[in-house]
Amino acid sequence: MEAVSKNIIHEGARLKQIVRDKKMKILAFAETAGFSNQIAHYYFRKEAIKRSTLLEFCTLLGISLEEFYAWNHPRKLSPSPPDFHHGQRLGALIEEKGLNKTKLAERMGLSRRALYNLLEKAVFTPEQLKKVCQVMEITQKEFYGNWQTDDGGEDMQEVDSWKDKYYRLLEDHNKALVELARLKEQLQQGPVK
Repeated sequence: MEAVSKNIIHEGARLKQIVRDKKMKILAFAETAGFSNQIAHYYFRKEAIKRSTLLEFCTLLGISLEEFYAWNHPRKLSPSPPDFHHGQRLGALIEEKGLNKTKLAERMGLSRRALYNLLEKAVFTPEQLKKVCQVMEITQKEFYGNWQTDDGGEDMQEVDSWKDKYYRLLEDHNKALVELARLKEQLQQGPVK
């Protein structure tokens, strides 16, 4: 078994992506794993998950540990309107930001010629789009401009972010309640002599 390079990815985020790519509801995943929805979200936020626990999750999802680390199945291909030309948009962004194409090509790990080929390309692959956004330090939403990235009108990443914040606050609230109960009990017992 070859050594799997870990900790170059956020394991919790990868786990969440795989659960979604397998069309599994987070609640169903939590029930299968034998814990609450809150605990599932706790694991999704963890950058590094204990290897034995991760192995259990992989078994539940029907994948190997190697498949977990190599997973690159896009959650959803980035939609674009039929007349949206990715290369032209990249060119416009380069002009907008006043970037040097040679330096940009170097940052992307491309030759200058390859960058020009990319500028001619009508539709980028998900990997190319991700790389462009990463190097340009923009989101996919910013790349597409004012065009909506979701059929429902809401950006799913924003919805996920709000859910994560909600679960984090809920966990903090529960911890505060436990601490409050402890302090209340301590107060009722009177001062320690």
